[in-house]
Amino acid sequence: MAKAQEAHLRAYKSYSKRMSDHVAIALVVYTLMLIFLVTPTIESSGMSIFPYFVLVLLVAAVIPLCRNLERRWQAQCATAHPDDGLDTQYFADRLKLWVAAIAIPAVLAVLFTVF
Repeated sequence: MAKAQEAHLRAYKSYSKRMSDHVAIALVVYTLMLIFLVTPTIESSGMSIFPYFVLVLLVAAVIPLCRNLERRWQAQCATAHPDDGLDTQYFADRLKLWVAAIAIPAVLAVLFTVF
């Protein structure tokens, strides 16, 4: 029984570590969606490097926002008590992160196609 409890404690990840994992995977998904959805829709007359420059700018614009989300969860986990109800905040932030990671490239692809 003690080994099972010890294994459970080792397997437990704090909210900040779980959010950090979600941020990393969401950034990969965001970047891949930009590469395969947005970059082909960007018309470049003359400069073939322009779509890739835009790609780098779009990824660079999102990284500070993701880092702030990670820092906020690190601070919350450092000062939180077990009864603070972080479950709902964690779920809401995780939902916002994934909606943004999927919706931003989709909206940009539509905008670059239309305009």
